[in-house]
Amino acid sequence: MQGFSMTSFGWKRKQNANLSAESAENFKHVTGARDSSEEEEDTTASNFFLNLAKKRKIFILEDCVTKSERLVKEGVILAEAERYWEAIKKWDEALQLTPGKSSIYEMKAQALMELSEVFPAVQAAEKTVTLNPLWWTAHQTLARAQLGLGEVEMAKKSISRAIHINPAEMELWEDDLKWISSLCEEKKQIHRKKPAAKKEDG
Repeated sequence: MQGFSMTSFGWKRKQNANLSAESAENFKHVTGARDSSEEEEDTTASNFFLNLAKKRKIFILEDCVTKSERLVKEGVILAEAERYWEAIKKWDEALQLTPGKSSIYEMKAQALMELSEVFPAVQAAEKTVTLNPLWWTAHQTLARAQLGLGEVEMAKKSISRAIHINPAEMELWEDDLKWISSLCEEKKQIHRKKPAAKKEDG
């Protein structure tokens, strides 16, 4: 039995090997083909500029983070001085540079609550939870913001999530949960009294 023929593959290799130096030069001149050394030079140059671009991108990112951190600190100083609107402005600038920073949204929510801007406070707190759902402080702040809107049941759910994440934090039990639970009870009592009042009127 004869073996498989490889003449086709072998022929292509032989033809290439038998090309004269002059023919090869003419071929490169006509087609624009280049030596491997020229291609290596181009590859080296491309890699150099690619690495340079990457380094520049990293530098820009680091610069954004550094500037954002500075703005956050300035905002904290302003908030401690009860200059909440100015603090929020600083934090908004920081968020333009680092939009994924949940801690900035959380501080913004607190400042908005101090200004009685309850709906924007809830929005900022919800954004905090979206960005960092396992951060108990985010759920605590959301619960407090929801209370400002009168959403007692939602606030209770939010604070329950915070406790579930960090059951060792006594502030959640002693301050938040007790207060929210008492408000829930008051709300239930008001609803119970309403039907009784209607019957008396009737």
